[in-house]
Amino acid sequence: MANNEIMQPCAAPTALPADVRQTLGQMGEIMRGMADMLRATNERMAALEREVRLLTKVTPAQANAIHEAIRSRAAEICAQYRAEGCEKAAANAIRRAVRLTTGISSVRDLPRCEYSVAMEQVRMWDDYKAMKAIRARGGAKQ
Repeated sequence: MANNEIMQPCAAPTALPADVRQTLGQMGEIMRGMADMLRATNERMAALEREVRLLTKVTPAQANAIHEAIRSRAAEICAQYRAEGCEKAAANAIRRAVRLTTGISSVRDLPRCEYSVAMEQVRMWDDYKAMKAIRARGGAKQ
């Protein structure tokens, strides 16, 4: 039920004594205030839930899985671009892209809710310019 439906005045307000009418009006104001407080509390709780979700970091196993996926993708992409021996540089490029996209300084700082997004980014990573530069360096700087 909406607040407006609850707070509708009686059909025959003149039939009620003045003090009863005044009490009902006060009760209506109190109910509106309670409804506003409840709405504000629900909004604050939703904001707190979002904050907690962002503050909960990935588990060490998840961080290791991301690192393993990065190494695996680096090997795949190096084979694709014929840049054998440059896997470490490619892995660093992938890791840098994940850090820049998610706004973290380390994979271990990744919010748990962003784990699947990071894994998908690693799986899809393919930066032609970065791989061209890595290949040109030829693994000299690993």
